[in-house]
Amino acid sequence: MNFGAIAEEYAFENYDEARTSFLKKVNATGGILRTYLHPDSPQLDGTEFAIDTAWYGPKDADAVLIMVSGTHGLELFSGSAMQRLWVDNFQSALPSNIGVLLVHSVNAYGSAYYSRTTENNVDLNRNFIDFSDQPKATALTEKVQNALCVSKPKGPRNMIVAANLLCLAIRHGKSKVVNEITGGQYERRDGIGFGGFAPEWSNRMLNQIVTENLTNAKKVAIIDWHTGIGSYGEPFFLCFDSPNSPEFRRAETWWGAAVNDDAAGYDGNDRPDYSGLLLKSVKDKVQSLGAETTSAVIEFGTFSNQKMLQALLLDRWLRCEDFGSEPAKQAAHINQIRHRFCPNDPVWRESVIKEGYSILNQTMQGLSSWKKTDG
Repeated sequence: MNFGAIAEEYAFENYDEARTSFLKKVNATGGILRTYLHPDSPQLDGTEFAIDTAWYGPKDADAVLIMVSGTHGLELFSGSAMQRLWVDNFQSALPSNIGVLLVHSVNAYGSAYYSRTTENNVDLNRNFIDFSDQPKATALTEKVQNALCVSKPKGPRNMIVAANLLCLAIRHGKSKVVNEITGGQYERRDGIGFGGFAPEWSNRMLNQIVTENLTNAKKVAIIDWHTGIGSYGEPFFLCFDSPNSPEFRRAETWWGAAVNDDAAGYDGNDRPDYSGLLLKSVKDKVQSLGAETTSAVIEFGTFSNQKMLQALLLDRWLRCEDFGSEPAKQAAHINQIRHRFCPNDPVWRESVIKEGYSILNQTMQGLSSWKKTDG
Protein backbone atom coordinates (compact mmCIF):
# COMPACT_ATOMS: atom_id res chain seq x y z
CA MET A 1 0.00 0.00 0.00
CA ASN A 2 1.35 3.44 -0.96
CA PHE A 3 0.81 5.32 2.30
CA GLY A 4 2.53 8.43 0.99
CA ALA A 5 0.10 8.78 -1.92
CA ILE A 6 -2.89 8.16 0.35
CA ALA A 7 -1.59 10.77 2.78
CA GLU A 8 -1.40 13.39 0.06
CA GLU A 9 -4.93 12.54 -1.08
CA TYR A 10 -6.16 13.05 2.48
CA ALA A 11 -4.12 16.22 3.13
CA PHE A 12 -7.10 18.48 3.77
CA GLU A 13 -6.33 22.19 4.02
CA ASN A 14 -9.64 23.36 5.47
CA TYR A 15 -12.91 22.20 7.00
CA ASP A 16 -14.87 22.44 3.72
CA GLU A 17 -12.43 20.08 1.99
CA ALA A 18 -12.54 17.57 4.83
CA ARG A 19 -16.31 17.66 5.11
CA THR A 20 -16.93 17.48 1.36
CA SER A 21 -14.58 14.51 1.06
CA PHE A 22 -16.25 12.73 3.96
CA LEU A 23 -19.79 13.27 2.63
CA LYS A 24 -18.91 12.17 -0.91
CA LYS A 25 -17.13 9.07 0.30
CA VAL A 26 -19.99 8.01 2.58
CA ASN A 27 -22.60 8.62 -0.12
CA ALA A 28 -20.57 6.58 -2.60
CA THR A 29 -20.23 3.61 -0.25
CA GLY A 30 -23.78 3.31 1.06
CA GLY A 31 -23.32 4.71 4.54
CA ILE A 32 -26.36 6.18 6.28
CA LEU A 33 -25.71 9.92 6.62
CA ARG A 34 -27.22 12.30 9.13
CA THR A 35 -26.35 15.98 9.55
CA TYR A 36 -26.72 18.08 12.69
CA LEU A 37 -26.39 21.68 11.50
CA HIS A 38 -24.77 24.02 14.00
CA PRO A 39 -27.19 26.72 15.24
CA ASP A 40 -24.71 29.45 14.16
CA SER A 41 -24.53 28.05 10.65
CA PRO A 42 -24.46 29.37 8.04
CA GLN A 43 -22.73 32.59 9.03
CA LEU A 44 -22.89 35.87 7.15
CA ASP A 45 -19.95 34.88 4.96
CA GLY A 46 -21.80 31.73 3.93
CA THR A 47 -19.69 29.38 6.06
CA GLU A 48 -21.68 26.24 6.90
CA PHE A 49 -20.62 23.77 9.57
CA ALA A 50 -22.23 20.75 11.13
CA ILE A 51 -21.67 17.44 12.85
CA ASP A 52 -22.07 14.76 10.20
CA THR A 53 -22.50 11.11 11.13
CA ALA A 54 -22.27 7.96 9.04
CA TRP A 55 -23.53 4.52 9.99
CA TYR A 56 -22.38 1.27 8.41
CA GLY A 57 -23.74 -2.20 9.12
CA PRO A 58 -27.01 -3.36 10.70
CA LYS A 59 -28.75 -0.74 12.85
CA ASP A 60 -29.43 -3.37 15.52
CA ALA A 61 -25.79 -4.54 15.70
CA ASP A 62 -24.78 -5.42 19.22
CA ALA A 63 -21.06 -4.85 18.49
CA VAL A 64 -20.25 -1.29 17.38
CA LEU A 65 -17.19 0.84 16.73
CA ILE A 66 -17.65 4.60 17.18
CA MET A 67 -14.92 6.96 15.94
CA VAL A 68 -15.02 10.67 16.73
CA SER A 69 -13.01 13.39 14.97
CA GLY A 70 -12.60 17.12 15.54
CA THR A 71 -13.13 17.27 19.31
CA HIS A 72 -10.43 19.91 19.36
CA GLY A 73 -11.56 21.72 16.23
CA LEU A 74 -8.57 22.04 13.94
CA GLU A 75 -7.31 18.61 15.03
CA LEU A 76 -10.09 17.40 12.72
CA PHE A 77 -7.83 16.98 9.72
CA SER A 78 -6.03 13.82 10.84
CA GLY A 79 -9.17 12.39 12.48
CA SER A 80 -11.16 12.97 9.31
CA ALA A 81 -8.41 11.21 7.38
CA MET A 82 -8.70 8.24 9.74
CA GLN A 83 -12.44 8.03 9.13
CA ARG A 84 -12.03 8.14 5.37
CA LEU A 85 -9.18 5.62 5.62
CA TRP A 86 -11.58 3.25 7.36
CA VAL A 87 -14.25 3.74 4.68
CA ASP A 88 -11.77 3.18 1.88
CA ASN A 89 -10.15 0.07 3.33
CA PHE A 90 -12.42 -1.65 5.83
CA GLN A 91 -16.11 -0.95 5.24
CA SER A 92 -16.45 -3.30 2.27
CA ALA A 93 -15.35 -6.25 4.43
CA LEU A 94 -17.37 -5.24 7.49
CA PRO A 95 -18.73 -8.38 9.21
CA SER A 96 -22.51 -8.61 8.93
CA ASN A 97 -23.02 -8.45 12.72
CA ILE A 98 -20.90 -5.36 13.44
CA GLY A 99 -21.88 -1.68 13.13
CA VAL A 100 -19.63 1.36 12.74
CA LEU A 101 -20.59 4.93 13.62
CA LEU A 102 -18.40 7.77 12.34
CA VAL A 103 -18.92 11.15 14.03
CA HIS A 104 -17.24 13.74 11.83
CA SER A 105 -16.23 17.12 13.28
CA VAL A 106 -17.99 17.03 16.64
CA ASN A 107 -16.65 20.55 17.35
CA ALA A 108 -17.81 21.88 14.01
CA TYR A 109 -17.27 25.57 14.81
CA GLY A 110 -13.67 25.04 15.91
CA SER A 111 -12.98 22.92 12.84
CA ALA A 112 -14.41 25.53 10.49
CA TYR A 113 -12.50 28.41 12.11
CA TYR A 114 -9.16 26.67 12.84
CA SER A 115 -9.53 26.83 16.61
CA ARG A 116 -9.25 24.14 19.28
CA THR A 117 -12.22 25.62 21.12
CA THR A 118 -15.92 26.02 20.45
CA GLU A 119 -17.80 29.19 19.57
CA ASN A 120 -17.70 30.08 23.29
CA ASN A 121 -13.94 29.51 23.74
CA VAL A 122 -14.80 26.25 25.52
CA ASP A 123 -12.43 23.31 25.37
CA LEU A 124 -15.02 20.70 24.38
CA ASN A 125 -12.85 17.96 25.84
CA ARG A 126 -13.28 19.50 29.29
CA ASN A 127 -17.03 20.17 28.91
CA PHE A 128 -18.48 16.74 29.72
CA ILE A 129 -19.01 17.19 33.46
CA ASP A 130 -21.91 17.41 35.86
CA PHE A 131 -22.25 21.19 36.08
CA SER A 132 -24.21 20.91 39.30
CA ASP A 133 -21.04 19.53 40.88
CA GLN A 134 -18.22 20.94 38.80
CA PRO A 135 -14.55 20.63 39.84
CA LYS A 136 -13.39 23.31 42.27
CA ALA A 137 -10.55 25.67 41.54
CA THR A 138 -7.35 24.99 43.43
CA ALA A 139 -5.08 27.56 45.03
CA LEU A 140 -3.01 27.42 41.84
CA THR A 141 -5.78 27.86 39.29
CA GLU A 142 -5.89 31.65 39.27
CA LYS A 143 -2.10 31.97 39.41
CA VAL A 144 -1.56 29.65 36.46
CA GLN A 145 -4.31 31.26 34.36
CA ASN A 146 -2.93 34.73 35.10
CA ALA A 147 0.50 33.51 33.99
CA LEU A 148 -0.87 32.03 30.77
CA CYS A 149 -2.87 35.09 29.75
CA VAL A 150 -0.03 37.63 29.68
CA SER A 151 -0.17 39.21 26.23
CA LYS A 152 0.28 42.37 24.20
CA PRO A 153 -1.64 43.85 21.23
CA LYS A 154 0.36 41.77 18.76
CA GLY A 155 0.06 38.43 20.56
CA PRO A 156 1.02 36.34 23.60
CA ARG A 157 4.20 37.21 25.49
CA ASN A 158 5.67 33.73 25.33
CA MET A 159 8.94 34.45 27.14
CA ILE A 160 7.18 36.06 30.09
CA VAL A 161 4.62 33.26 30.21
CA ALA A 162 7.42 30.68 30.28
CA ALA A 163 9.25 32.55 33.05
CA ASN A 164 6.10 32.88 35.15
CA LEU A 165 5.27 29.19 34.75
CA LEU A 166 8.83 28.23 35.69
CA CYS A 167 8.56 30.24 38.89
CA LEU A 168 5.28 28.53 39.75
CA ALA A 169 6.78 25.11 38.95
CA ILE A 170 9.74 25.75 41.25
CA ARG A 171 7.42 26.83 44.03
CA HIS A 172 4.61 24.30 43.64
CA GLY A 173 6.01 21.46 41.54
CA LYS A 174 6.02 20.97 37.77
CA SER A 175 3.37 18.24 37.72
CA LYS A 176 0.89 20.43 39.59
CA VAL A 177 1.42 23.30 37.16
CA VAL A 178 1.09 21.00 34.12
CA ASN A 179 -2.11 19.63 35.63
CA GLU A 180 -3.50 23.16 36.00
CA ILE A 181 -2.68 23.99 32.38
CA THR A 182 -4.14 20.86 30.82
CA GLY A 183 -6.57 19.31 33.30
CA GLY A 184 -9.39 21.79 32.75
CA GLN A 185 -10.68 24.84 34.62
CA TYR A 186 -14.16 26.33 35.10
CA GLU A 187 -13.38 29.80 36.37
CA ARG A 188 -11.87 31.92 33.61
CA ARG A 189 -13.82 32.18 30.36
CA ASP A 190 -10.88 33.71 28.47
CA GLY A 191 -8.31 31.28 29.85
CA ILE A 192 -6.68 28.06 28.69
CA GLY A 193 -8.60 24.81 29.14
CA PHE A 194 -11.90 26.53 29.96
CA GLY A 195 -14.53 23.80 30.33
CA GLY A 196 -17.54 26.10 30.15
CA PHE A 197 -20.37 26.99 32.50
CA ALA A 198 -22.91 24.63 30.88
CA PRO A 199 -22.98 21.84 28.28
CA GLU A 200 -22.02 23.08 24.82
CA TRP A 201 -24.18 22.43 21.76
CA SER A 202 -21.66 19.82 20.60
CA ASN A 203 -21.93 18.09 23.98
CA ARG A 204 -25.71 17.89 23.77
CA MET A 205 -25.69 16.70 20.16
CA LEU A 206 -23.15 13.96 20.84
CA ASN A 207 -25.25 12.68 23.72
CA GLN A 208 -28.23 12.59 21.34
CA ILE A 209 -26.21 10.80 18.65
CA VAL A 210 -25.01 8.13 21.08
CA THR A 211 -28.53 7.58 22.40
CA GLU A 212 -29.99 7.34 18.89
CA ASN A 213 -27.44 4.84 17.65
CA LEU A 214 -26.09 2.73 20.49
CA THR A 215 -29.11 1.72 22.58
CA ASN A 216 -28.93 -1.90 21.34
CA ALA A 217 -25.16 -2.25 21.50
CA LYS A 218 -23.62 -4.70 23.95
CA LYS A 219 -19.96 -4.34 22.96
CA VAL A 220 -18.75 -0.86 22.01
CA ALA A 221 -15.27 0.21 20.90
CA ILE A 222 -14.64 3.98 21.11
CA ILE A 223 -11.81 5.97 19.52
CA ASP A 224 -11.48 9.75 19.84
CA TRP A 225 -8.80 10.95 17.37
CA HIS A 226 -6.48 13.83 18.37
CA THR A 227 -3.08 15.34 17.55
CA GLY A 228 -0.38 17.11 19.53
CA ILE A 229 0.86 14.68 22.21
CA GLY A 230 3.66 12.18 21.66
CA SER A 231 6.56 11.67 19.29
CA TYR A 232 6.44 13.23 15.84
CA GLY A 233 4.04 11.31 13.60
CA GLU A 234 3.69 8.46 16.09
CA PRO A 235 0.51 7.31 17.88
CA PHE A 236 0.08 8.01 21.58
CA PHE A 237 -2.67 6.20 23.47
CA LEU A 238 -4.65 7.50 26.44
CA CYS A 239 -6.74 4.78 28.05
CA PHE A 240 -8.83 5.90 31.02
CA ASP A 241 -9.78 2.52 32.45
CA SER A 242 -8.20 1.02 35.55
CA PRO A 243 -5.02 -0.92 34.61
CA ASN A 244 -6.45 -4.03 36.26
CA SER A 245 -9.83 -3.84 34.55
CA PRO A 246 -11.06 -6.07 31.70
CA GLU A 247 -11.46 -2.90 29.60
CA PHE A 248 -7.79 -1.95 29.96
CA ARG A 249 -6.53 -5.50 29.39
CA ARG A 250 -8.64 -5.67 26.24
CA ALA A 251 -7.16 -2.37 25.01
CA GLU A 252 -3.64 -3.76 25.58
CA THR A 253 -4.55 -6.92 23.68
CA TRP A 254 -5.83 -4.91 20.73
CA TRP A 255 -3.27 -2.11 20.53
CA GLY A 256 -0.27 -3.32 22.50
CA ALA A 257 1.70 -2.04 25.47
CA ALA A 258 1.65 1.53 24.11
CA VAL A 259 -1.70 2.06 25.88
CA ASN A 260 0.24 2.04 29.16
CA ASP A 261 2.97 4.53 28.27
CA ASP A 262 1.62 7.79 29.69
CA ALA A 263 4.80 9.47 30.91
CA ALA A 264 6.31 9.60 27.41
CA GLY A 265 3.85 12.32 26.40
CA TYR A 266 4.27 14.57 29.43
CA ASP A 267 8.05 15.05 29.70
CA GLY A 268 8.16 12.38 32.40
CA ASN A 269 5.46 14.01 34.53
CA ASP A 270 2.31 12.30 35.76
CA ARG A 271 -0.62 12.27 33.38
CA PRO A 272 -2.86 15.27 34.15
CA ASP A 273 -6.08 14.70 36.06
CA TYR A 274 -8.31 15.52 33.10
CA SER A 275 -11.88 16.55 33.79
CA GLY A 276 -14.84 16.55 31.41
CA LEU A 277 -13.43 14.21 28.75
CA LEU A 278 -15.61 13.35 25.77
CA LEU A 279 -14.32 9.78 25.65
CA LYS A 280 -15.17 9.10 29.28
CA SER A 281 -18.65 10.58 28.79
CA VAL A 282 -19.40 8.34 25.80
CA LYS A 283 -17.98 5.35 27.66
CA ASP A 284 -20.11 6.05 30.73
CA LYS A 285 -23.19 6.59 28.56
CA VAL A 286 -22.97 3.31 26.66
CA GLN A 287 -22.09 1.43 29.84
CA SER A 288 -25.23 2.85 31.43
CA LEU A 289 -27.14 1.43 28.46
CA GLY A 290 -25.75 -2.02 29.29
CA ALA A 291 -22.69 -2.27 27.02
CA GLU A 292 -19.11 -3.31 27.65
CA THR A 293 -16.46 -0.96 26.27
CA THR A 294 -12.94 -0.82 24.87
CA SER A 295 -11.80 2.75 24.41
CA ALA A 296 -8.92 5.16 23.93
CA VAL A 297 -8.04 8.67 22.95
CA ILE A 298 -5.46 8.22 20.18
CA GLU A 299 -3.13 11.12 19.52
CA PHE A 300 -0.60 11.59 16.75
CA GLY A 301 2.43 13.46 18.06
CA THR A 302 3.58 16.71 16.51
CA PHE A 303 5.99 19.06 18.30
CA SER A 304 7.46 19.58 21.76
CA ASN A 305 5.20 20.41 24.69
CA GLN A 306 6.69 23.90 24.77
CA LYS A 307 5.78 24.56 21.14
CA MET A 308 2.30 23.13 21.66
CA LEU A 309 1.76 25.42 24.64
CA GLN A 310 2.73 28.38 22.46
CA ALA A 311 0.09 27.26 19.96
CA LEU A 312 -2.51 27.12 22.74
CA LEU A 313 -1.58 30.63 23.84
CA LEU A 314 -1.88 31.97 20.30
CA ASP A 315 -5.23 30.23 19.81
CA ARG A 316 -6.52 31.78 23.05
CA TRP A 317 -5.27 35.22 22.04
CA LEU A 318 -6.93 35.05 18.62
CA ARG A 319 -10.23 33.98 20.19
CA CYS A 320 -10.27 36.43 23.10
CA GLU A 321 -8.01 39.43 22.49
CA ASP A 322 -7.32 39.92 18.79
CA PHE A 323 -9.87 42.45 17.59
CA GLY A 324 -7.76 44.46 15.18
CA SER A 325 -5.15 42.41 13.33
CA GLU A 326 -4.85 42.75 9.60
CA PRO A 327 -6.37 39.75 7.76
CA ALA A 328 -2.95 38.69 6.46
CA LYS A 329 -1.51 38.60 9.98
CA GLN A 330 -4.51 36.69 11.28
CA ALA A 331 -4.11 34.17 8.50
CA ALA A 332 -0.42 33.77 9.33
CA HIS A 333 -1.23 33.17 13.00
CA ILE A 334 -3.90 30.61 12.12
CA ASN A 335 -1.54 28.85 9.73
CA GLN A 336 1.05 28.63 12.50
CA ILE A 337 -1.45 27.01 14.88
CA ARG A 338 -2.66 24.65 12.18
CA HIS A 339 0.89 23.55 11.40
CA ARG A 340 1.55 22.80 15.08
CA PHE A 341 -1.43 20.46 15.28
CA CYS A 342 -1.44 19.17 11.69
CA PRO A 343 2.04 19.67 10.22
CA ASN A 344 2.30 20.53 6.55
CA ASP A 345 4.90 17.83 6.14
CA PRO A 346 4.61 14.80 3.82
CA VAL A 347 6.76 12.71 6.19
CA TRP A 348 4.42 13.39 9.13
CA ARG A 349 1.30 12.77 7.06
CA GLU A 350 2.62 9.48 5.68
CA SER A 351 3.54 8.27 9.16
CA VAL A 352 0.07 9.14 10.46
CA ILE A 353 -1.65 7.23 7.64
CA LYS A 354 0.64 4.22 8.01
CA GLU A 355 0.23 4.06 11.79
CA GLY A 356 -3.48 4.82 11.53
CA TYR A 357 -4.02 1.98 9.07
CA SER A 358 -2.34 -0.42 11.50
CA ILE A 359 -4.49 0.81 14.40
CA LEU A 360 -7.69 0.48 12.35
CA ASN A 361 -6.72 -3.05 11.35
CA GLN A 362 -6.00 -3.97 14.98
CA THR A 363 -9.30 -2.44 16.05
CA MET A 364 -11.38 -4.34 13.52
CA GLN A 365 -9.62 -7.61 14.38
CA GLY A 366 -10.11 -6.93 18.07
CA LEU A 367 -13.78 -6.08 17.64
CA SER A 368 -14.38 -9.20 15.56
CA SER A 369 -12.64 -11.44 18.12
CA TRP A 370 -14.50 -9.75 20.97
CA LYS A 371 -17.80 -10.33 19.18
CA LYS A 372 -17.00 -14.05 18.88
CA THR A 373 -16.75 -14.35 22.66
CA ASP A 374 -20.55 -14.01 22.95
CA GLY A 375 -22.03 -16.97 24.88
